[in-house]
Amino acid sequence: MRFKWWAMVLFGVALAGITEAAPLTPSDLPDITLKIAGSTLQDNNIDKVLKGPNGHDGLCISGTLSTYKDADIGGQGTFWRAWFCQLDNNRLQGLGQVNPKLLVLKRNRSGAVTGLYPLLEPNKKIQFMGITNSISPGQCTLTSGSTTAYTCRTSQVGDLFPDIPDAGMLDVDPGLLRDSNFSASIDDQTYREPDPTIVAATLNVINSGAVIQNTPVSKNLRDALQAAQIAQGTIASSCLKKETLDCMPSLSKATLSDLFAGNIAKWTEVLIDVGGKSTPLTEFAQSPLTTDLVHLCRRNLGASTQAAVNAYFLNNPCTPGARVPVNISNPTIGPVVLAPSQVSLEEICLDNLSAGRRGVFNPRGNTAFAVGMLTTERNLTLSLDYRYIKIDGFAPTVQEVYNGNYPYFTEGSYVFRKRAPKPSGDLLTVLNRIANDASSPEVFGALNASINQTFGTGTYIATTGQGYPSPTVFDPLNPLTAYTHQPRGSLLDNCRGVIKQ
Repeated sequence: MRFKWWAMVLFGVALAGITEAAPLTPSDLPDITLKIAGSTLQDNNIDKVLKGPNGHDGLCISGTLSTYKDADIGGQGTFWRAWFCQLDNNRLQGLGQVNPKLLVLKRNRSGAVTGLYPLLEPNKKIQFMGITNSISPGQCTLTSGSTTAYTCRTSQVGDLFPDIPDAGMLDVDPGLLRDSNFSASIDDQTYREPDPTIVAATLNVINSGAVIQNTPVSKNLRDALQAAQIAQGTIASSCLKKETLDCMPSLSKATLSDLFAGNIAKWTEVLIDVGGKSTPLTEFAQSPLTTDLVHLCRRNLGASTQAAVNAYFLNNPCTPGARVPVNISNPTIGPVVLAPSQVSLEEICLDNLSAGRRGVFNPRGNTAFAVGMLTTERNLTLSLDYRYIKIDGFAPTVQEVYNGNYPYFTEGSYVFRKRAPKPSGDLLTVLNRIANDASSPEVFGALNASINQTFGTGTYIATTGQGYPSPTVFDPLNPLTAYTHQPRGSLLDNCRGVIKQ
């Protein structure tokens, strides 16, 4: 009996030492705070690394991760993000602390330049969203039905705070954010245009793999393109308004280049050859237009998607004398140029113009054909009135990138300073691990699995420019292509045409 009694005591002590992991709350204090700025798309990569590619075996101890989004009416949860969890020393070795609490703060507002210019001029701070405002408590509240997802107010004093980012996450290389892509101001502070030589001397630049870019169009323009190409016999007669790969219409790179350069003011100037007769594209509209002016939903200066368009379609800033992207809007004779400052607003711009909805980008409620610029992970439910298109007959799919048929992708970058103020110690250990894991083929495969478009699956693909060996077959679970903007032994440069290695 005595043995049994002591056994029960020891068993009880063991049970008392076991605590179920619980999600961290805003009142918990972080041991490590990592501040990142840059492109919105990279949020998905951070999420996968912390949770694990398949929802387990991530850097965080299972059950401890809580997530935060801003409640800004304009950003709609895309301006600022945060992740808060307890790290697992077994999964992330080399830390000087035991299972420390990690808070990752991400600034997306104003786009990729926020992840570059403040690193080059660290005396200038930018705004980050906190998750616990000591001046006005209750900044972040759990979203309905969740125990881990919070929505955070950003409108009161203390909700945002100024600081220097530890790192930047971009959808392009940092050398591209100059000339026509230069944005002089962030948070009312003026920055110098970056010099590529200074960028190379100041920053570590890590290739973060490829994201597929596209030029989505308003749904009414998609329908007109389908009708025109049915008339030409290039797609089936049954394709009108259908949402399949075979029925996906195409625009040429040459036409898109002219549109983004401002050389086409009206859609009546885009002529469709049917049986030797040229017909204006507007004649194929499936519903009435209130204006035939070209509408461009471009992005703000400094956004990765705008930089990608400029490089691929206009060769700017890649060569001297390159064509300049149209910036000035002409609401009388066209083109009408609109510049949403965030991806969610870019979507609204295209949607409102297609449906004739009044809004900040369509104050008169016009119904117009519009062209925009987005990576391909958006609008999965087709609830918004815009659609992706083929370019030169090829769809924006991971398979076509692997095949070398769709070269309109950019290789992104993770950047952080080489010299003070630079990340060090546990902060650098965490940052290096995120930069390594967030762009792995395994993570990209997991991310792609949830990106199911009607024309194909996925947006991300790793490249040999990251140092991976050239693949012999396409593996959707570990997507990797031999086509890259970074030949071995060279610097990442999205101005360079893709090569196979």
